[in-house]
Amino acid sequence: MQVNYNDIINNGCKLSPNNYLKVNINSTTNYPLRDLVESIDKGVEIGSNNYVDRSEFKFIRTSALSSDKYSIVVDDNSVLSINPKSYVDFKLKENDILICKDSNVGEVVKLNYDLPNFMFSSGINRLNIVQNKDYIFGIMKNHKFKEQLISMIPKGATLMHAKYLYLNCVIPFPKTINIVEYVSSLVRIISRKEKELELKMTKINEIIEDEILSNQNNNDYKYNYPTISSIININRLDTGNYTKEFCDIDNKLKNYTNGYFYVPKNNVKGGQTPKKRVIEQNELLKYNWITPSYINDDGTLNLDYKINCENNNVDRNCAFIINRTSKGGFGEYVGICSFYDYNRFGPAQHNQGIYRVFNMSDKDLIYITCLLNSRLYRKYCANISMGSKMKELKLSNILSIPFPKFDEEKKTVIVNYYYNRCEKQENLNKDNFEQLNEYWDKTAGVIDLFESIRKSKEYLNSIIDDIYENKDVNEIYKIF
Repeated sequence: MQVNYNDIINNGCKLSPNNYLKVNINSTTNYPLRDLVESIDKGVEIGSNNYVDRSEFKFIRTSALSSDKYSIVVDDNSVLSINPKSYVDFKLKENDILICKDSNVGEVVKLNYDLPNFMFSSGINRLNIVQNKDYIFGIMKNHKFKEQLISMIPKGATLMHAKYLYLNCVIPFPKTINIVEYVSSLVRIISRKEKELELKMTKINEIIEDEILSNQNNNDYKYNYPTISSIININRLDTGNYTKEFCDIDNKLKNYTNGYFYVPKNNVKGGQTPKKRVIEQNELLKYNWITPSYINDDGTLNLDYKINCENNNVDRNCAFIINRTSKGGFGEYVGICSFYDYNRFGPAQHNQGIYRVFNMSDKDLIYITCLLNSRLYRKYCANISMGSKMKELKLSNILSIPFPKFDEEKKTVIVNYYYNRCEKQENLNKDNFEQLNEYWDKTAGVIDLFESIRKSKEYLNSIIDDIYENKDVNEIYKIF
C-alpha cells in the first residue's frame, strides 16, 4: 500500500505503519461505536499484593479475553483469587460485554453467566449497550473491528494502550433490518454452544471425581515424607512425586474399589517432524498436522494446518497425549489428551511433542482422554512432569499413570458427554432456528460441539464480511 504526503499529515505526522492500515468499509449505514454505547464502566487495578492462593472473590485480567472464545477464559493465569478487602462489586451479569483497552487491545467477550464475586482490571471496560446488543457484539468479535482499532493506536515500546479509541470504530449495518436479527440469532446460538461445551466438561469432571472419591477401599493411608529408598527408587529430586498432593491423588486412584489399569507399552508410540515436509494452512495438502499447540485444554483439536511428507504416522483412531509444553508454569498442561477419529478427520502426522495411544477400543480411548483432561489428572500429571522451562512427561511416566476401572454404564455416560455424534435436523426455519440448535447442543458431545462452534463462527464471520462490503446476505437456517 502506498502512503502519500497527505496521509502522513492527516495522521498527525505519525510514522508507525499501523496508522496507515486500511479497513474497507463499503456499507452505506454506519455508526461509530460511541453512538451505540449508553455508558462505560471502568475496571479497577488492585495491585499484585492483593493476589492470594484461594478466595471466592476473583479478578479478571486482560488475558481472560481471547479471540478464540465468546466468553472469558477461566484459568489460573487469567482469573486470579484476591483478598476480599480489595474486591470491588461490579455486579457482573450474563450477557455483559467486556472489552480490553490495554495490552490485549480490542479483544471482546460476552459473559455466559452471572459472576457475582468477580471484578475486572483497569485494562478492561464494560460496555452498556441497550439496542441490538447481540448484533453489535458479533460485529466487534469480527477481525475487521480489531483491525480498525489497531490502525488508530500509536505503536508503544512495550504495551499497546487503546484508551477509548475503540469508540471510534465503525459498526456497519446491513441493508435490511431482518439481517440484524439473523446475525443476533447466530451470536446467541454460538454463545449457547460454548456454554453447553463448558457445562459438559464440568459434568465430566464431577462424575470422575465423585466416582473415585466415593468408592474407596478401606485403608490406613497416611502421608509421610519421602524416605531415602523411595528417592533412590524414583531416582529424581526435581519431581512432585513426593508431594502430599500427588501422594493423596495416587492413593485415591490405586485404592479405587473396582481397581485400576495401565496403558500397555506396546500401545504407545512417539511422533516426529519429518525432515522433508511442507506445512501450510492449505486443504490441498495430504495430512492433518498436529502438535501440542493445536490441542486445546479440553482436548478438542484445531485442524487448520496440513502437512505433505513421505509417510504419515496416524492411520487409525487413537488418543494424542501432550508430552511436552512450555505452556503454564507447573506442568498442568502436559498430559492433556485428545481423541482422534480417523474416519472423520482422515490421515494425520503428529510431532515429537505428542504420544499416541492406539489398538484400544474407541470407548477406552475416549475414556482415557476424559480422565487425563480432568482436574485430578491435571494435578497428577503436573507432579510427575519434569523440566524447568519446558515441562515434560517421559514414556515411563505415561506408562505409570493408573486409570480406574469404572463400570461400563458409568464409562458410557462419560464417553457420551465427550463424543456423541447425533443427527443434525434439516429444514429449520426462522421460528425454530435457535430452539432446535439448543436442543441439538444438549445431546451433542464436547468434540461435536467444538466442530459446530467452529463452523458457526466461520459462517457468521463470512456474513459480517459481506455486511462490511454492502453485499446481500442469504439467511441459512441449519445446525452447523
